[in-house]
Amino acid sequence: MCNDHNYNENLFRSDLGEKHNEDHLLWNRRQFLLTGGIAGLGSLLLSGIPVSPLFSNNFLAPSMAGGDNILVLIKMFGGNDGLNMVFPHSDSAGKAEYLNYRPNISQKFGTDYDNSTVLSGFGASDYALPSSMSALMPMWNDGNMAILHNVGYANQDYSHFSSIDNWAGAANSLNDPRHNSGFIGRYLEQDFPTFTETPPTVPPALRIGYNADLIFKSPTNQQFELVFNDPNEFYRLAQYGKLYPTDGLSDCPQGQEIEFLRQLTNNSLRYSQTVTQAYNSTVNKVTYPNNTTSRLAEQLKIVARLIKGKLGTRIYMVYIDGFDTHANQHSYHNGLLKNIAESVSAFFNDLKADGFDKNVCMMNFSEFGRTIRENGSMGTDHGNMSPMMVFGDGVKGGFLGSPINLNDATLKAGDTRVYFENESCIDFRSMYASVLEQWMCLETELVDFSLGANYPRLNLFDNPCTGKSLGSNYNSVLLGHNPNEINNKIIEIKFSQLQANEVKLVIKSVNGKTIANLLDGYTQKGSYTIPLDPVKWKMPPGEYIYQLDSAGKTFMRRFNIF
Repeated sequence: MCNDHNYNENLFRSDLGEKHNEDHLLWNRRQFLLTGGIAGLGSLLLSGIPVSPLFSNNFLAPSMAGGDNILVLIKMFGGNDGLNMVFPHSDSAGKAEYLNYRPNISQKFGTDYDNSTVLSGFGASDYALPSSMSALMPMWNDGNMAILHNVGYANQDYSHFSSIDNWAGAANSLNDPRHNSGFIGRYLEQDFPTFTETPPTVPPALRIGYNADLIFKSPTNQQFELVFNDPNEFYRLAQYGKLYPTDGLSDCPQGQEIEFLRQLTNNSLRYSQTVTQAYNSTVNKVTYPNNTTSRLAEQLKIVARLIKGKLGTRIYMVYIDGFDTHANQHSYHNGLLKNIAESVSAFFNDLKADGFDKNVCMMNFSEFGRTIRENGSMGTDHGNMSPMMVFGDGVKGGFLGSPINLNDATLKAGDTRVYFENESCIDFRSMYASVLEQWMCLETELVDFSLGANYPRLNLFDNPCTGKSLGSNYNSVLLGHNPNEINNKIIEIKFSQLQANEVKLVIKSVNGKTIANLLDGYTQKGSYTIPLDPVKWKMPPGEYIYQLDSAGKTFMRRFNIF
């Protein structure tokens, strides 16, 4: 059983003694997903264990409330060169410095772009996109696209692996406990506190492509996403209608990996019928580009059909690889940007054809940007900040944040990078917080818990969410548990009440017997920390459950006493 991370009053501690293991095993989750995934599992990995039936003939059909907003994430793997994606067009924006720093790979007017891709209409026409991204200009001109300048975080270590996990976990570094789980995984764990015992009928999140990070992983090692490459492939897999047990495995790395594989397999089998049903209930209404460099268009075609088929999943993630452009960057990088622009344009036009574009927001991100100066191989190296793009009918169009300062003293001194610490930047967690609260309609308490702290919100949407949440547990948020900082024998259980109501918090054995009644009464709106002293309640070491009953809902979490 995995233990929750320790939380303090700021929700997460950054001074824990244990350091994240930087060595990546040859066989790990990334390797599994990148080398064949679920469809390639055999009896060896599943250990030849017995299987149990899953589906009945009257499997429930999915449904989705019409007002539920959907988030689509595009992960640009490798470190996107944002300065060649959104670049200075005017002298006041630093065009001369840009051309000087990048004599060979810069985007040049009349060759790589013209007036049709200058980003006008929202203040001065200081910046432009390359002609390869011209497919996005209708969205920009209609005010359905936002560009966030200089997004990143401090003290970047320029490692792909740690940076990917930092972005997934909303973390600062390898030593930050948030580094070991995902910010969406932490939110989904609160939204589905009994996910394992009583799973929903549709996947809470869905990832296309065998490329894994931690974004949907919870602190208790629960994977909330369904990973698949093609709905028809999963439909064939689902015909077996079997589930693999995940209990009784050892705590050694091999046992943990087998548990992970079986869990992903279970998820694919559990949801394949609902996914296939949604996919087959509609068709794509536009022609998508035939990407030769990536499979992004194919992924977004599938997501569009699942959304239009009313699957009910609210968070999707797709990816495009190839952004680690250390050499011969110019034409290759422009090809990647062309893939993104044409695929995103087709996706939203497809949704619009059936009236599904109003409640979908999309954002792209990468683990870091690139160096400002080009290198000797006509490419760029690992840098820090990069612009982000957000798309959708509800997005407040235009620019947010301050553009990069190309007169930065470090650049003039011959350095290749400008630094988050020295620039006027947007912390990437402000972006996350704004999307979760203003678009996904989560309560402030749940957003802050999922991100580990309170981050400033951005003015990103025309009509940000107000009032009741569409996507979390409405009246209560079960925030987890941790040892007391002074006496680690005392366990502190934390929850928030979003409005006053009757609350009951009890401790149970794993077989359901009530052992301790910690709270039973009318509770005002606010956040609460309830201590549990195992000695007082004569609780021997072992596994237990704490159960919160509030406003007609029940939330449960397992924990261990050592």
